[in-house]
Amino acid sequence: MNKVINFAKKIGPTAISFVVPALAFAQGIQAPAPGVGAGNVPTANITSLQSILNDLCIVFAWAFYFLIVVAIIFVIVAAFKYLTAGGEPEKVKSAGATLLYAAVAIGVALLAKAIPLVVGNFLGAGTVTSC
Repeated sequence: MNKVINFAKKIGPTAISFVVPALAFAQGIQAPAPGVGAGNVPTANITSLQSILNDLCIVFAWAFYFLIVVAIIFVIVAAFKYLTAGGEPEKVKSAGATLLYAAVAIGVALLAKAIPLVVGNFLGAGTVTSC
């Protein structure tokens, strides 16, 4: 375990220094849309309650996918802890706690999928069936 941590400490900053600029340049430069640019003001994307709910759905969808990825990472870490525990009760307990955190992340992710539907129905946005 210490070898993995030391390796991550040595390689981590170098890897980050290569990844961050690559992500910044990945966006590229886009030409302005018709009607937007020199002296023109873009129109607002939010025009009704339904457009607000659509934006809310997008935000919570990103949260859902992020939390699922976090839960998968927690499950992998918990499995690694179980495999390297060697029968020590304290390490097994730590692995169980990590697995509990994964379950909590999945529960919160499911709530992230449900919140826009509940808010849409509460606000009376008509037929809010899915995001």
